[in-house]
Amino acid sequence: MIRKSLTLLVLAGFAVACAGKKEQKLTIKTAPVERRTIVVAAEATGVIEPINVVEVKSRSSGQVTEMPVETGTLVRPGDLIVQLDTRDVQNGFDQSRADLDAAEKKLQVSEIQKKRSDDLFAAKIITAQENETAQLDYANAASAIVRSRASLDLAQQRLDDARVTAPVMGTIIEKPVALGQVIQSGTSTAGGGTTIVKMADLTKVRARALVNETDIGQVRPGFEATVTVDAFPDRQFRGTVEKIEPQAVVQQNVTMFPVLVSLDNREGLLMPGMNGEVAIVAERRENVLTIPNEAIRSVREAAQAAALLGLDADSVQAQIRASMGGGFGGGAGMGRAPGTPPANNTMGATGGRPRQVPVSVPGFVDLQQGGGQGGGRQGGGFGGQLPDVTDAQCKAIATARTAKPAAAKKVDDLSAKMRDPNADRQTLMTDLRAAYTELGVDMQVVRACRAREGNGAAPAGSSPGAGAPMGAPAGAATGARQAASASARAPGAGRNGGGARTASRSGLVFVQKADGGWEPRVVRLGTADYDFTEVLSGLEEGEQVALLSAAALQAQRQQNNDRMKAMTGGASPLGGATPGAGAGGGRPPGR
Repeated sequence: MIRKSLTLLVLAGFAVACAGKKEQKLTIKTAPVERRTIVVAAEATGVIEPINVVEVKSRSSGQVTEMPVETGTLVRPGDLIVQLDTRDVQNGFDQSRADLDAAEKKLQVSEIQKKRSDDLFAAKIITAQENETAQLDYANAASAIVRSRASLDLAQQRLDDARVTAPVMGTIIEKPVALGQVIQSGTSTAGGGTTIVKMADLTKVRARALVNETDIGQVRPGFEATVTVDAFPDRQFRGTVEKIEPQAVVQQNVTMFPVLVSLDNREGLLMPGMNGEVAIVAERRENVLTIPNEAIRSVREAAQAAALLGLDADSVQAQIRASMGGGFGGGAGMGRAPGTPPANNTMGATGGRPRQVPVSVPGFVDLQQGGGQGGGRQGGGFGGQLPDVTDAQCKAIATARTAKPAAAKKVDDLSAKMRDPNADRQTLMTDLRAAYTELGVDMQVVRACRAREGNGAAPAGSSPGAGAPMGAPAGAATGARQAASASARAPGAGRNGGGARTASRSGLVFVQKADGGWEPRVVRLGTADYDFTEVLSGLEEGEQVALLSAAALQAQRQQNNDRMKAMTGGASPLGGATPGAGAGGGRPPGR
């Protein structure tokens, strides 16, 4: 009993000491807005292989009597690879030559007999039949000459085929034949003959990389690539994407596509079969303004970010709405009246329907700017997924605004009223829908065209403000176009010089002011890699932005510590805690 009392006193003292400690203030780290090069690459594993493999076979059969090459030997056209036994083919050649000599003698005799027969027939000493026999004998002798010469030529070819030489320049990469082995001809046997050696030109090789299907859309023939092999980990071999094979390869339920990367191997360092890491450069942005991915949040996360920095969430959201011109409607916690408590993190703006809380992952910023911005109808927005639109549909909106200026002005006026936080958004929304009907355009199509315009895909011929959401004034639709044109003019714009560009998107950052405070700022973002994201507009070089990911981890760690302290402090009745909530798993003391 005494020991138990001492234990309770110790725990109580520990709880008082923990409660007496001041809560640690979050340390907010910052990073400057600075210029750097951003490279977006698709990475995969690959195997080095020769581009063109030549199988060398013999057109003659026989036993290998000489083979001066080995695996790895560099040979040039005409160099000896295999010498076959020539006794059989040499005998055939000698016989064919002897037959030709006999045929030539026969032709000489037949020619003399024919001439004598012609003279005798002219003198009417022999009959015509005897003269015709002499002429036939001469013709047979002449044809025998042709056959003998053809036979001799074939024998000469067989004799030459016994000596197998290199057809092209290359390196012997495989030698399945050994000295003394009998090989079969590659032309006279049904099986295709015996492969003597396999050779390839290793001055140019390629890496066969298996790229995941999620990344294959970023890869095109002609893109720059780098290969790093295990044999030379500190050296990068540069190459070019040769082609993408259309047939997918499935390994462990993962679909991948073979991508062939050509490499210059004049130094001979790369060998067939080497494993390496292949990085295919999909986009490169030179000397552009960048910020760390840890500093970026979506607009929907304004309240959470404000809490980390010790700012008032309503004030931050009001500043964001003012900077965005109200063009994004009222998102989760974005369109409520002043003084209204922010929406619960697990509830949407649709009146209690649970939604999934967005999670910010460094390097991946919400492209929808809040997805269901405006939430449901009560939030005053246009929830739901945007439809796919064409340039013709977006151009039709501009035409409708020009044809019906009164209806367009009505839409603009209602949209301006909706940006007032004290306005009756539900009533205004009903009027706005009616105004859009009068204008003859679909409200969701307008939003989709505005989204395309914000991503740098403005339709040709669209007038300022034609694609603005909720009929916003002309100036509300120009910011995205200016950001897109600025990105196109930025140094190093384009993908490998090809003119392709990652679509811009919006993000929320907090900039440190001169007095040490924080200013929320909505910025336009471009290309991003694993660590940094390009800034198209909204920030100046040298400004300091808050690294919110580190602060969030620190806040989470502090919450865990506070929770552990609370659990430990509840063990003693002397500390003011409720009996039964102690460290003994909820059991009251003494049990």
